[in-house]
Amino acid sequence: MSDRPRVTLGITAYNNERYLPGALDAALAQEFADFEVVACDNRSTDATWDILQAYAARDARVRVFRNESNLGESGNYARVVSLARGEFFRLTSHDDLMAPALLRRCVQALDDNPAAVASYPQSIVIDHTGQQLFACTDEPAVRQATPAARIAGGMGLLRYSNAVFGLVRMDVLRRTRLHLAFGTADRTLILELVARGQIELVPEYLFYRRGSRDGNDFGGATNARDRYAWLEPELATRRRLRFTGNNEQLRFYRETIRSLAVSELPLRGKAGAIAAFGMVWPATEARIRLGALRRRRGWARDAMTSKDT
Repeated sequence: MSDRPRVTLGITAYNNERYLPGALDAALAQEFADFEVVACDNRSTDATWDILQAYAARDARVRVFRNESNLGESGNYARVVSLARGEFFRLTSHDDLMAPALLRRCVQALDDNPAAVASYPQSIVIDHTGQQLFACTDEPAVRQATPAARIAGGMGLLRYSNAVFGLVRMDVLRRTRLHLAFGTADRTLILELVARGQIELVPEYLFYRRGSRDGNDFGGATNARDRYAWLEPELATRRRLRFTGNNEQLRFYRETIRSLAVSELPLRGKAGAIAAFGMVWPATEARIRLGALRRRRGWARDAMTSKDT
């Protein structure tokens, strides 16, 4: 590996002892070998730091750091990005798995399309045992020419938000506001990337994302308050926030507009992107909620059928 690897796999670690070894094993088994792993432990209270140190001792590609205090997911993400040396960056979750070909195919997609700022593969959601729950179908590639057209055409990325785990050009990522400190900040980051360039989809199921049947797990959390307590513990304690779905959506809407407004895009591109987001997002959110409701009803029917048989 050179001093500047092509890829940095960034891990924001916090109390992840259960699944972390599997995620690290999958990372180190990649067919594309020119990468580093940068992991920052966010003052875990379980065996997470010991696991990271053990992997770093065995493989020189693994670089591990421990924060002096819990920075929250947002702060830890920023620190991982600041320590990364790669040309490309991939957020690598502690509990997800990658097929061996994932990096090779995503790097190839970016090499083949200089206009693309990120690439990601098709994804499957798995449960705590590794069994498939469902495939994330109909996730798009985004190849429109203008920021406004890409924002409008890229709303399908927000259905599962798997693109946040895509391979991103580092110079583009560092011009964004990174991962902000609220529960749906992954959607804002995705739209920041979409505004700046195309997103390629690798048409192979190479990413296995740990989750629940509705695809909305954060460290086992099932509601907004618990998500904040896991993602941003100091923020959740310090701020008097109303943890409701409407508040979360309002925050996403406000921060996305702000991120597009302060971007380095030309004024015309900013204005077009903001207008497209304001017009298209409400209908997209309605479709996402309807799809989740239909899935839950389908699983409920399946469960009743299983009991009857």
